[in-house]
Amino acid sequence: MRFRLLLVGALVLFLLPTLPVQAESSSFQEDFTLQWSHDFGDAYITTAPLFAGERLFVRTSASWGGSSAPTVASFTLEGKLVWSESNAHSTHHDMAPLLHVTAGNGSCGAWPEMMMIGWSDGSVEARSPNDGTLLWSYETEQVTWGVTGVMAVDEDQIVVPTRTGLVSLCASDGSMTMEATTGLGWRNGVVVGDEEYFLGDESGVLWGVSTNGTTRSVDLGDGKIRHAPILTSAGILVQLQGQQSSTMYVLDSANLSTIQSLPIGPSPGIPVTAGAFVLAFDSEAIRSFSCSLICEEVDRVPFLSNGEIGLVQDGHYMLPYNGNEQGWGLVNITEYGRLQVQMVTTGADGYATAAPGFTSSATNGEILAFGSDGGVVYVHATTTNVEEPAPEQNIAAFDWVAQGTVFLLYLALGGAGVQLLRGNGASVLKFLSVYMLLIGLLVIDQVAIQWSQTIDELGPQSNDEEWDPSWNESWRGTQIVSITIGGEVRAAGGFEGYTNALDLTLAACEELGVEIETDATRIGTYVLSFDGETGEGWEYTLDGRLATLASDYSTIDSTTRVEWSPVESR
Repeated sequence: MRFRLLLVGALVLFLLPTLPVQAESSSFQEDFTLQWSHDFGDAYITTAPLFAGERLFVRTSASWGGSSAPTVASFTLEGKLVWSESNAHSTHHDMAPLLHVTAGNGSCGAWPEMMMIGWSDGSVEARSPNDGTLLWSYETEQVTWGVTGVMAVDEDQIVVPTRTGLVSLCASDGSMTMEATTGLGWRNGVVVGDEEYFLGDESGVLWGVSTNGTTRSVDLGDGKIRHAPILTSAGILVQLQGQQSSTMYVLDSANLSTIQSLPIGPSPGIPVTAGAFVLAFDSEAIRSFSCSLICEEVDRVPFLSNGEIGLVQDGHYMLPYNGNEQGWGLVNITEYGRLQVQMVTTGADGYATAAPGFTSSATNGEILAFGSDGGVVYVHATTTNVEEPAPEQNIAAFDWVAQGTVFLLYLALGGAGVQLLRGNGASVLKFLSVYMLLIGLLVIDQVAIQWSQTIDELGPQSNDEEWDPSWNESWRGTQIVSITIGGEVRAAGGFEGYTNALDLTLAACEELGVEIETDATRIGTYVLSFDGETGEGWEYTLDGRLATLASDYSTIDSTTRVEWSPVESR
């Protein structure tokens, strides 16, 4: 009898759930306080603020229906505006990250310290970081938009991914030394390899471009490559973004043949190397991959983010959670590739794509800059001897419902073990039934998402190509949203670059002046009302086909039509 009690006690202790361990460093709220902010007006900040020397550089993109021109501005670390330059000819999606180039010299001449700016009107500018003086500029081809991807430095060359291909410019004067034509790109960043440059396009083609302009390519299938490829020991890593899901490919750099293909989630963000690992993220999770001989997924944590991720203090990474007032994820990756994620608030919380900027020095301490989709940059810095209590931890970091369910699950399993020791088979089955029910409760949200995706992929495809004659002809070939409110159809079009139905709908509501109310749930964000109208709920179609996923999980194409209507009207 005593042996049985000891065995049961040991089993219970072993099964008791442990609380998630926080990273050893203190939380963001304990370490950092807001020092200053700057409002750029009706604009977006869609790429990471950049620290260079004792300055902070921020670029903005025009907002739909806004009057503020895309701008690049320089600030002191104390928040004083040093210089600002706008581009009235640029439009939307100024998403090419700023590139800081140190002074140097090469075979094509000498150049000073420069800040490289790629604009969506196709122009490339080299400006002085000190006062914004234009040093040189070059015009690339604009097809709807121009330069939107990350540029690179190759010795004395500035390598620029254009809308239609790739150009190499002499750092000293901006003269073109190489030009190559590839497929149409969007956020098509370039990476410098040993003997050539690599970049992808909107047709799912990976390109290799030699320094003399010779190209080679491989078609990975139906999808889009929207990031600079990553060079790993296992091969060239790229993400192919599909309609409902995406695929990570690992390619042989010698012949561009496929070595591996790994499934990932919809609407992936821009992956980065993190020491010996690769961090990737999408609308489902943050994932860590080990890419030595082959690429293997090591760990994943549920998350929703589709833009950039940045390296910050203590070797952590940080990225925005794309949800209403959801905060930011502070990510620690262990030496074995395991992920620890803590949610923090910054002032720039909510839908965002820009990673934070970070710098550290002996005189100024650690400084973080966050850019919001509302056009505001928030600058936080470390402080010492702060008497005020640290801000309260975001309780969203601990899921009490999930942890409580897990605790009950372990109790059910422990109960089954006790009855098994007593030889009571019927009671064992009862406890195991409770155990399976609790397992179902834990995974029901993910099952619902995957089930909806499967139905969407296997369901009949719509051939509805009907064009509404009331729509503006300039909307053809772009993204369009229509909303039926009180029997009246309100539509907006001409949108480009949006990757999910919710973000596109939010942009359309801003242009139409429609108030939208949403609700974030564990299986996605749902629309509650447009202009206060709720009815029996709202549903939407994608190109005439009824959607089965929450709007923030529905990936869209460059010509998708999203049509919203109240449930009772169908």
